[in-house]
Amino acid sequence: MERLKKAESVLLGLESAALVAIVFFLLAMSFLQVILRQFFGGGILWCDTLLRHLVLWVGFLGAARAAAEEKHFSFEAMADRLPGRLRGAAALLARLSAVAVSLVLAKASWSFMVEERAAGGSLFSIGNSAVPGWPFASILPVGFALVAIHAGLRLGLARVASEDPAS
Repeated sequence: MERLKKAESVLLGLESAALVAIVFFLLAMSFLQVILRQFFGGGILWCDTLLRHLVLWVGFLGAARAAAEEKHFSFEAMADRLPGRLRGAAALLARLSAVAVSLVLAKASWSFMVEERAAGGSLFSIGNSAVPGWPFASILPVGFALVAIHAGLRLGLARVASEDPAS
């Protein structure tokens, strides 16, 4: 179990680093767009599209972090009103649901990304080069898989804690 905790810690570090880098890039490019529009009458044509897609990355990485901290959507409103034993069952149901739904969505979004890649559509063009859209869509299956991983780890850690007589 300690190896899983260490692996999750490394994963959370990578997610945090990616979040910081993306948010910094979003801020810098947004600021640059404002300066270019205000003082030069125009901006970078593809920048707004790129920024919109990177906001998805921030959202999914944030959702994965929330799942790791068990701050994702849960049955908390209902669970707070339940007696202790039922509260534990509701928490288990919430964790199982988060894993199941995330895995189904990861699989569906993987299919979407594969189809997007096969279609060969572009997100935007830089000069004469078209930038494909599927790498930006890759956050969908990756994000849902990360949520499933974190929720699954929480499920396993909660199970071990409930079986541990010292806890």
